[in-house]
Amino acid sequence: METVLRVDGISKSFGGLRAVSAVSFTVEERSITSLIGPNGAGKTTIFNMISGFLPAETGEIEFRGRPIHALKPFEIALRGIGRTFQDPRVFPEMTVLNNVVVGLRQRGERAGWALLRGPRTAAERRAAQRRAEEILATVGLLERAQERARDLSFGEQRFLSIARTLVSDPYLILMDEPTVGLDKPALAKLLDLMRRLSQDPNRALLVIEHNMDVVMTVSRKIVLLVQGGVVATGTPDEIKKNKSMVEAYLGRPHVAAGQ
Repeated sequence: METVLRVDGISKSFGGLRAVSAVSFTVEERSITSLIGPNGAGKTTIFNMISGFLPAETGEIEFRGRPIHALKPFEIALRGIGRTFQDPRVFPEMTVLNNVVVGLRQRGERAGWALLRGPRTAAERRAAQRRAEEILATVGLLERAQERARDLSFGEQRFLSIARTLVSDPYLILMDEPTVGLDKPALAKLLDLMRRLSQDPNRALLVIEHNMDVVMTVSRKIVLLVQGGVVATGTPDEIKKNKSMVEAYLGRPHVAAGQ
């Protein structure tokens, strides 16, 4: 199976604090890889380095065989990496449809510029609307397309943010705590969506998630982080049996790799 993302020995410090220490892992096509670990393990910092919001101090990041660790965020987005955040970050006064159209327009450019510039031609506008409607149907929000985003529930806003990421057709999707704030029906809907996305031959998911039931259900591979370093990598069954998993979540002392 082809490797989509290769993270090799990346590190990051903030002042005297080593937040990420010599982290390495891979993400394969048509799969869901989960980053897990206690709060402060370095998961979001790793996402920020992959997406270009933070520079890695050491190591390399390759996406589809090409280095990206020196690129800017918009350049990484253009290569085909999309990201969702812990909070939905919708444009509340815009319609649901236009929130997704903006996602199509802003791939590789700042959201504010995408809003101001808008589509250049009527044909471009129609094509953007059709694409946005297709994605809204995928996440189950097509019937809400003309409503303002602020009128959606938190869970629906979560799916809207996912739709805005999907509309630019990213090859790799970084999902940061996607289940936060979801009730059981919305959670089931999200898990179904994640499985469908991961079955696409041109798609892979890298997920940060605290819900262990979700992680163990949908992941093909799990990377366990403690104190900024990788302490275990494997399938859900392998991670369940790894003593580092128990130690990490019971709070017992553990020295991470590379420290």
